[in-house]
Amino acid sequence: MTATPTDKRTRELLNRVAAARNFPENTCPASRHLHLIAERLAAGKPYPMLQEEPAHCAMALLSVLESLWKARTELARLKTPNV
Repeated sequence: MTATPTDKRTRELLNRVAAARNFPENTCPASRHLHLIAERLAAGKPYPMLQEEPAHCAMALLSVLESLWKARTELARLKTPNV
């Protein structure tokens, strides 16, 4: 973790994210980029790339969101018994 926010809920969430990260097995470049953005913002620090290359940051956010939603769909499919 690159920063130490003072908000307890934010610290707890950052710790849960760090515990869930298993590089490289469950990460990708977009998720690692998103992690950097989130840590900086959670610490109240600027992330210059948000202003300098907002489209690039948006692509990382969208890529991770797509992966999340696909994973949730696949988990739901796997949990549904074959009828």
